[in-house]
Amino acid sequence: MSYKETIESFIYDYPILEFHYLNRKDLIFSEKVRFICEHECEHYGHSWACPPAIGSIQSCIRECEKYSRAFLFSTIAQVEDSLNFEACLKARRQHEDLTLKLRERFRQEFGDVLALSTGCMQCETCAYPDSPCRHPDKRVATVESHGIMLMQTVEAMNICFNYGNDTVTYFTLLFFNA
Repeated sequence: MSYKETIESFIYDYPILEFHYLNRKDLIFSEKVRFICEHECEHYGHSWACPPAIGSIQSCIRECEKYSRAFLFSTIAQVEDSLNFEACLKARRQHEDLTLKLRERFRQEFGDVLALSTGCMQCETCAYPDSPCRHPDKRVATVESHGIMLMQTVEAMNICFNYGNDTVTYFTLLFFNA
């Protein structure tokens, strides 16, 4: 069975909006993304799943390059208003739970898997930098932390992500070898 047939034998059991098979060349990498992380994200320097704890941008890009394939999936959630932080946080948590389930399923099928998503949500307050990560097996870094320009990649592939003001869309990339 091909890797696509393997994935399609189980993927429809999960509440995802859409999915795409990618090669690494489909992804747009830029070191500029890390600059944005460093200067605009509140999690930079405060999480084991974010820079600088995850390593240099070059090491993160090399980590992605260890894999021959990538699987992109999205989820969508209805919210009263996409500016409602609590509603979006609940939808994001559901997306991250799904990310962990699919990462485990991909591991069962393909071995080593790198999951990149919206970022780690395991702990209310991350132990970084004072103590080790409490849940290293559940930690998931962001797509952007690895230098991937997600919105540009999605747009280049004509993948829809804007479904109106009453929805939020989240993406995950699963890297694997097949």
